[in-house]
Amino acid sequence: MAEAYRVATGWAIRPQIGGERVYLDGFSTKTAAEKEARRLLCEYEDRGAPKHAGPHKTTLAKAMQLYGLERLPFLKGAEQEANRINKVLRAAGERVLSVKRIDAPTPDDIVRAAENKETPEDSPPKKGALFKVELKSAADSAKRAIPKGLHQHRQGLATKTLKSDKCRTELAKSKVADITRHQVQELMDALRSDGLSASSLQLERATLRVFFYHAAASWNWTVPAQNPATKLKMPSVDNGRDRVMSEEEQERLESALEDCRNKMVPHILTLLRETAMRSSEPLQQAKWCDVQWERNVLHLDDGKAGQRDVPLSPLAVRALREMQAMQPGAHPRSCIVNVSYEALKAAWKRACERAGVDGLNMHDLRHTAATRLMLKTGNMSIVQALTGHKTLSQLGRYINVKADDVVKVLHAEPLPPNPPAASSPTPQRITPVIDSVEGNVVRLQLAQGRAA
Repeated sequence: MAEAYRVATGWAIRPQIGGERVYLDGFSTKTAAEKEARRLLCEYEDRGAPKHAGPHKTTLAKAMQLYGLERLPFLKGAEQEANRINKVLRAAGERVLSVKRIDAPTPDDIVRAAENKETPEDSPPKKGALFKVELKSAADSAKRAIPKGLHQHRQGLATKTLKSDKCRTELAKSKVADITRHQVQELMDALRSDGLSASSLQLERATLRVFFYHAAASWNWTVPAQNPATKLKMPSVDNGRDRVMSEEEQERLESALEDCRNKMVPHILTLLRETAMRSSEPLQQAKWCDVQWERNVLHLDDGKAGQRDVPLSPLAVRALREMQAMQPGAHPRSCIVNVSYEALKAAWKRACERAGVDGLNMHDLRHTAATRLMLKTGNMSIVQALTGHKTLSQLGRYINVKADDVVKVLHAEPLPPNPPAASSPTPQRITPVIDSVEGNVVRLQLAQGRAA
């Protein structure tokens, strides 16, 4: 066992673990340094060697780069996750990640590849991979492509986030083994003071938290002993929405959508409104072979919640027929929608502006479909089958019934007619009839009759 030695005001030690020298410092006493070295050696003997260079020799940025290459190909949210990881990589001057969605090869691609004894270019590099993840070159990593017209906006953001950028740089260049909870808390506090929303803080924290859990479970990195991205003081997130498109707003939007240059956009939005699908499901996953016309069902192999069948209303079927007519000769394995999310979102925004509709997001169409079906059927199970939610508590966030909706239901039936007034009984007249006469006694027989 190596012997501890004094460094400045503390103690350090360089034990040999797994054939490599590990530098440990910052101990107040010689005994504490040697105790930590023995603990790491015993841990190595019990659990085996860590993957890669280990937490003592790897910076956070380099480790997250390795994590991205290893795990992002299989994550549905790989593009968004890569953006958050790339912030850490840029802060440390590392090469950033490039993420490209893998499109499944069509039958023609497979036949062509078999004839040429080649692998289709768009075939998955790994079984089950959804994305192809690579490192950009150092030159491409150093410069960021800024869309035209956003240079001034980006400069303003860079000035606004100076404090959090500094904290992120210090964290990115730190060795993973040395990262503490208070360092991550400082980053969260800096992001908050720079004006970022609570949801943005939660997303950045979640990326760090998942990475540390992955390093401990899959890479056998035993330090930090506790995940430093947990048990932080975070602002609460209130991201619930109750915005539902009214019938009047729908009429105005449909009129505004007629002016779209891409004539498929109105049908795509109708499909989203009628089926309560997430925008990613028809844009990235649904193919023409998934439409079961005889059942009026669209089968999704890999939705957000797994496989499911999406019921199609008559309007949804009509929208699909119109879209099919716009793609003559489309291969059954080709995507139903050939419009990008960015283009669809931009068309939606312009249509809302032309229609004078404020505060309505494209995802609110999912709320609209769920709420309307609930008002129509009153059956939560039917609505759940439409939206594909796993639990009723999740579904409840999308059913947004307002007081006006209740009033509309209450006043939908006409009032019952007033019942006829009860008639008073007709008075009866009693008519006496002489029965017999005996002396001065007259016997009468009373007979009832109707009064005049």
